[in-house]
Amino acid sequence: MGVVYDAEDERLPRRVALKFLSEELADDPDATRRLRREAQTIALLNHPNICTIYDVDDHEGRPFIAMERLDGTTLKVYMARRTLATSELADIATQIAEALSVAHDKGVIHRDIKPGNIFIGEQGLVKVLDFGLARRLVPSDASTGMGMEGSTIPGRPLGTASYMAPERILQLPLDARSDLFSLGVVIYEMATGRLPFTGASTGETVINILEKEPTPLTKLSPDRPKKLERIVARLLTKQADGRYQSAADLQKDLSRLGGGTGTKLIDRVFGRRRAP
Repeated sequence: MGVVYDAEDERLPRRVALKFLSEELADDPDATRRLRREAQTIALLNHPNICTIYDVDDHEGRPFIAMERLDGTTLKVYMARRTLATSELADIATQIAEALSVAHDKGVIHRDIKPGNIFIGEQGLVKVLDFGLARRLVPSDASTGMGMEGSTIPGRPLGTASYMAPERILQLPLDARSDLFSLGVVIYEMATGRLPFTGASTGETVINILEKEPTPLTKLSPDRPKKLERIVARLLTKQADGRYQSAADLQKDLSRLGGGTGTKLIDRVFGRRRAP
């Protein structure tokens, strides 16, 4: 829904990225609310694996978000150019999981995890982008459970069908585990070069997500470890109760692959030193 420009902040000399609504959505009040909500959501989060927001403002009546300018490319482009070693795959997945862990701890569900929304920086630092569809979990009016702030009106769910968890397709209540399903799709794609659920149409893809099991990862990529296959199979479980229950739990298993070094990479990129 957005158009992003490379720009210079003249007050604080630095390159920035300005995200405006696309021209066809510029006068859409719902789109404007989504853009402002995205800014408010990102402002809640502070982590090296999440794109930093600087400001939200208007220009000639058109709202925009000013955020950090990143050098690198999206994961979608990155993995199309090369075959990822398992250690690199695990490191990228770990960094995504770290970003999700921070967001989930703040009650934020991203709802649109896919390679196009994940950025690989020149030093290997991963950034999760585009919180335009994100929602916050807030206490509901019911006696138990949580509700989702600003939920969309029932109808066709927004997002990319191939990466949606079954409960998102069915518009059931969501929690952090729906993002983990989407991350499972991304890891499967990194490992095999294919999506786990596809179809000749969006409708067929949706049916396959709800009803079919993906081809085992090691059948498509025999050189991948069985441990990775088990991690992905758990992430892609149809019922949320069968998945990892938190991004932190996922990180523990990714670290056992020998490549989940996201936190160490962040320390190296930012020059941080850990206490002994």
